[in-house]
Amino acid sequence: MLYTYNSHHSSSSTSLISQDQRQHSSRSNQQLHRYSHDPVSSNLLHRDIPPILILLFFLFLIIITLSQILVVHTSRYGANFSSMQKIQEELKQMDESMEAMLRDNVLPIEQWRLLFRIQTYISRFEDLFGLWDSSTTAHAKSMSNKTKISTKEYQRLQWKYAKTRNSQLRQNAKQRNRNYCSEEPRHLHGRFLNENSTFPNVSLHEIETNYSNVRSGGQWSPSHCLARYRVAIIIPYRDRFEHLVTLLYYLHPILQRQELDYKIYVSEQDGNGTYNKAVLMNAAFLYASSEYDFQCFVFHDVDLIPEDDRNMYSCPILPRHMSVAIDEMNYKLTYEELIGGVLNIRTEHFLAVNGYSNLYWGWGAEDDDLYYRFKEVSIKIIRPPASIARYKMLQHTKRVPSVWNKRAKLLYSAAKRYTWDGVSSARYNTTSVIAYPLFTHLTIDVGLPPPGFS
Repeated sequence: MLYTYNSHHSSSSTSLISQDQRQHSSRSNQQLHRYSHDPVSSNLLHRDIPPILILLFFLFLIIITLSQILVVHTSRYGANFSSMQKIQEELKQMDESMEAMLRDNVLPIEQWRLLFRIQTYISRFEDLFGLWDSSTTAHAKSMSNKTKISTKEYQRLQWKYAKTRNSQLRQNAKQRNRNYCSEEPRHLHGRFLNENSTFPNVSLHEIETNYSNVRSGGQWSPSHCLARYRVAIIIPYRDRFEHLVTLLYYLHPILQRQELDYKIYVSEQDGNGTYNKAVLMNAAFLYASSEYDFQCFVFHDVDLIPEDDRNMYSCPILPRHMSVAIDEMNYKLTYEELIGGVLNIRTEHFLAVNGYSNLYWGWGAEDDDLYYRFKEVSIKIIRPPASIARYKMLQHTKRVPSVWNKRAKLLYSAAKRYTWDGVSSARYNTTSVIAYPLFTHLTIDVGLPPPGFS
């Protein structure tokens, strides 16, 4: 009985233990299933999301993206867009201004050239007869106011005029008896500056003292021989006095060693208005031509110093671009159309292309325009070897060039405009002319730029 009870109790206990184990195992399986990494049935994640909400969500993302793109575009290109609109309006004004210039009774270029030669001859004759000194002229004017001139006064005036004229004739005969200077000057030094050269700190007074043989106005000619070339050096200038002093320090001795009959003109713009380098050069050309029978003109930037005196400033057969190799440009010619810096050109070639265009207000491209003018009339540009035509550029703050769209528009029409836009149509006023010991200073009022050109 006891055995039976025990057996029954044992059986009951076993079944209870077994049941507990199954329950524990079931709970363990549920816990393990909860933390299991096996994929969960999609039924657990399924939710009923309306399609309209998904569409609105993507539409919201598109709007946000477009707004960000618009903000970036406006910040980067908004200002440029408004400036481009302004440039387009100015380009239209440029067209209207050029049409107005064409209607402004511009003299045909052939007639202007004839008139130019007549005016220059008249100016030179006035200078020739100006040898009659001012006191004689004043006395003659007082005599002309009288109804009757005494024989004694008339003879005295006639004798004084004859004396002055004979003195001039003797001087001309003396010059004719002199031999011409050598075709190859014998006192050249070759290269006198290199990459490591520095410029001396000299004053204008010191240079004037060292070169006292230069006549008033910056004119010089050799005394031991008759110069083969008569050269005018034209320097367009604005706010570069230190550069001008340095250039004069080197340029005068070079021109004298090359045995040239030369004169230096500094053409400065009056006031602080928009710069027009071309008008300054055209004005200086006209003034210099009225003073003397120059054979050629050298248009010389004030910040370029020659390194080699074998780079001749004499008058070439064709226009000569002299500043081929500049240290600022690694002594390389940056592009074929470049003829700026230092350009040597004969009078007849300058007149053939009507000089520089007057329409380049601001900095840049007037030299490129001149190149296309030469190309239009089939005048070739020549250049000395780069080993000789070397220049050092003086350090200065780079000026902002004019808007490229305007320059490109003018360059595109350069060949068509040269017959009416140039030295023949230059509008300016010469406010002062001062003959300093080393140069002649011209002050030029170029006026205001036409609409669209500012």
